[in-house]
Amino acid sequence: MHKVKLAAITCELPARSYENDDPVFAAVPDLSESWWQFWGVNRRGYFDPRNGENEFSLVVRAAERLLRSSNTAPDSVDMLICSASSPIMTDAGDVLPDLRGRLYPRMANVLSKQLGLSRALPLDSQMECASFLLNLRLAASMIRQGKAEKVLVVCSEYISNLLDFTSRTSTLFADGCAVALLTRGDDDSCDLLASAEHSDATFYEVATGRWRLPENPAGEARPRLYFSLFSDGQNKMASFVPTNVPIAMRRALEKAGLGSDEIDYFVFHQPAPFLVNAWAEGIGARPDQYQLTMGDTGVMISVSIPYTLMTGLREGKIRPGDRIVMAGAATGWGFAAQVWRLGEVLVC
Repeated sequence: MHKVKLAAITCELPARSYENDDPVFAAVPDLSESWWQFWGVNRRGYFDPRNGENEFSLVVRAAERLLRSSNTAPDSVDMLICSASSPIMTDAGDVLPDLRGRLYPRMANVLSKQLGLSRALPLDSQMECASFLLNLRLAASMIRQGKAEKVLVVCSEYISNLLDFTSRTSTLFADGCAVALLTRGDDDSCDLLASAEHSDATFYEVATGRWRLPENPAGEARPRLYFSLFSDGQNKMASFVPTNVPIAMRRALEKAGLGSDEIDYFVFHQPAPFLVNAWAEGIGARPDQYQLTMGDTGVMISVSIPYTLMTGLREGKIRPGDRIVMAGAATGWGFAAQVWRLGEVLVC
């Protein structure tokens, strides 16, 4: 069985960032100071299609940068795994120039063609906020079994395309994309040591994408696809999300034969400070062993974990040889955790 190396990572965020007092939120009611403090978001970025920004164009830019910086030839990539939480694909680049808004084909096939990944098996997967972890596990499985040597993992989120800007939940989320390269490891200096996942659909309806009218329509309105948070979603989430992620982490650590005191750093999904702090407390992580990034970026769905990982690497909080845990929750609901030993990771 081959070892797995997380070789490189990069992210691409929208050019423009929107502060909490931006006019884009003018139609959103009840934005009190307590709302902002609870969710911890100060600014967030949205793709601007007028400037050519969308879930496809920015991920092409990020992937090309990663391939170039890591000296990876496109035709040496064996597999491409993509995730995008929005069911609506808005761009297909030069591959399908006349096909814009669509439900399928999804991203992997057209992105593979655009990047020139002539040998790569394209695959689309979905686990919402935990998609990055799911994709890492799928990629690692292929590498471990000798079926692939190099796998590109992509998460790209155009969530603003689904936001109801008359609802308070529109203030939480943000767009962005992340690309990672996994390769076969040459020695014991790096590997995916263990992973654990479980699910519970009891609170499936708390956070969904559904066809509905705006929450506070101004004049005549038509139904469209919106992200929708249950009216009591904040309290509902507090009843089960804080405890389930530590369960996944403990299971992953047990599989790895490690205790939480043997972990150097924790990388969490970034839905809200109270949830991240609860997960850290639930596994015994010290405040200097994890960080909050949602304040400057918003909640970027599946991009939050890789962005937080990249930030930790760039700031020197995560170093070669460190054992780290990555963990998070996904609507539906799913919970995932992984234990990694990292070698040199190229941040580009």
